[in-house]
Amino acid sequence: MGNGKKTMRKAGRYTWEIFKSAVPSLIMYFCASMILMMLTLKGETVEWNTKKLMWSIVCCVVAFFYHAIVSWGFGGSQYEMLVSGNIKRLTAEKYGDGGYKISFHKEAKEYRVWKGFVIGGICAIFPIVFGIIFGCNQSAIGEKMESGPLAIIVMIAFFLSGWSILPFYYMNVTGTYVSYFVSCLFGLFPILVSGFCYIGGAYARRGKRLREQMIAERNAQAETNRERKINYGGLPGTKPRKRK
Repeated sequence: MGNGKKTMRKAGRYTWEIFKSAVPSLIMYFCASMILMMLTLKGETVEWNTKKLMWSIVCCVVAFFYHAIVSWGFGGSQYEMLVSGNIKRLTAEKYGDGGYKISFHKEAKEYRVWKGFVIGGICAIFPIVFGIIFGCNQSAIGEKMESGPLAIIVMIAFFLSGWSILPFYYMNVTGTYVSYFVSCLFGLFPILVSGFCYIGGAYARRGKRLREQMIAERNAQAETNRERKINYGGLPGTKPRKRK
């Protein structure tokens, strides 16, 4: 029972840390959706044109770029936490409870390869869920929807995942049939961006630390091999004559 509770607490800490890591990118996707909706969903009629296509691309690219930067940073910081954890575990094995104490270390914040993809998966929930809902109600969703549960869901989808669903909505209501199920594929982008940038950030931080270590070792070796000057006491005739 004790091991079960310990495992549950550990899983809870991992879940909470992963969710917190996904929040900044989620907020950015929400902002991109609202901006795209305000820029394109206006006027009495709904149409699909080049201007709306360009705004859709811009909002998506900005959201993906921000997600990439955040994931890169998380990968680097969690690699540092992994190094601290390895030092803590190594000293604990060698010295027991008297080993090296690291107060800021949290195992749930350590780097793991799968974390980046899971964080991206959290951001992909809304494109996938709303893509399925819209796909199951393809014929009922249109420009002149009456107020009701479906209309409310549509507006919520525009707010939370407009970057993935609005382009398909515009194309469908203007006569170009595209299955809303295809919009579920947009959920792959956050997963791939988050996963690979998270790994890249960790390897970049590792490379930086290795370079710093090599430079420090080289400087230490140069200091050791440097010729020491002899102190002759400053008396006349005690210093070797310099060759001209």
